[in-house]
Amino acid sequence: MSGVFELFRSPVAGTVALLASLVIGISTNSSVLAAPKRGPSDTPCPAEAIAVTPGRSLRAAVDGAPEGAAFCLKDGVHRAEAVRPKRGQSFHGEGRTVLNGSRLLTKFSQNGRFWVAAGPEYHGKRHGECARHAPACNLPEAFFMDDKPLVRVLSMSDLEVGRFYIDPASGRLFFIDDPSGHKVEVTVAAFAFESAAPDVVIRNLTIEKYASVAQKGAIQAGETATGWRVENCEVRLNSGAGIGVANNSRVSASDIHNNGQIGITGVGRNILIANNEISANNTRGFDTQWEAGGVKLALSIGVILRGNHVHDNVGAGLWCDIDCRNIVYENNIVERNHGAGIFHEISFNATVRNNVVRYNGVGSSHSWYWGAEIQLAASRNVSVQNNTVTVSSGGCGIVLIDQSRPTRGGAKYKTRDNSVQSHELSF
Repeated sequence: MSGVFELFRSPVAGTVALLASLVIGISTNSSVLAAPKRGPSDTPCPAEAIAVTPGRSLRAAVDGAPEGAAFCLKDGVHRAEAVRPKRGQSFHGEGRTVLNGSRLLTKFSQNGRFWVAAGPEYHGKRHGECARHAPACNLPEAFFMDDKPLVRVLSMSDLEVGRFYIDPASGRLFFIDDPSGHKVEVTVAAFAFESAAPDVVIRNLTIEKYASVAQKGAIQAGETATGWRVENCEVRLNSGAGIGVANNSRVSASDIHNNGQIGITGVGRNILIANNEISANNTRGFDTQWEAGGVKLALSIGVILRGNHVHDNVGAGLWCDIDCRNIVYENNIVERNHGAGIFHEISFNATVRNNVVRYNGVGSSHSWYWGAEIQLAASRNVSVQNNTVTVSSGGCGIVLIDQSRPTRGGAKYKTRDNSVQSHELSF
């Protein structure tokens, strides 16, 4: 059976306004499926940029340069850099430039069945809520063997292959995997770039293995920063978020994957997140009901999420929560995320249009109608139109949930004045 769904409104307080198990035909809108190059390329640095080679301190170069300076980070691995940019400074890679927040471990000893090495110098603040199976998810220190993160445990008795333990008294690392002949690394820096300076540009770099705490990125625009631009970067294997955005941030054409908590997080106005691939985030097992997955913004106004491919994240795909207003979700492909595909929660005006949303909610353990392809919870004045939605067996397509949740001022967030229209449906 197929047809055109013209209009669905929820003007009053109901328990659930539900389009259950919608299966909407595969998109015929080729512009949604077209994707630009994402991640670093061989684009040359600006001619006037200050060259910084691996082994030379980028932080010292930045501290000694004026506002507005451009830097060319030469190809190779720049280790343990933690930079606080100045106003208008820009940072350019050559295509194979890596900023790595760890140090190599080369000295090991044995203690019975355990291997032992010096632990990280940096110990970050524990923050965030973990799933039951991963009680150490929110301890940001990380340990890698051949670029694969091992899982941290909280006691020596829990050690087994693929896990590590940090002794709080000595600071030493204990693990079982034989390090002989392997690349072994431990995190030593919390961020690659963080400051309150405006108009910072980060382009064509790979940023990896930083011990970012939950809800902060390895690239982190400070709360009062404005106008940061992250372009053609690969951001991976960081402990918390990959990127943290703020007012007037732009994140484009980047590959943001396998970060410990979430791909992109933040709060702000006038934010653009466009043409990125955001995948396989929440590797550490953060609680997906707290904050984890692809993208989650909060308390934000004037956000555009456009043309992104958001897939296979452990958590929601695209999520705006708590008084979000004037949010546009358009022309994204959102698929196989463990939570809801697109989630607008206790918020206001939004448009959800021309997205391909399919096979989400694959890891949802929630009862009731959570984990839908497109999900509105206690939100109003949202238009959902012209999306292509494919639902797995037993899943839900487009769900509107009214919980009458209280606001901070004592009023209620209500699901009302929303519309769902002009979808081509196949059941």
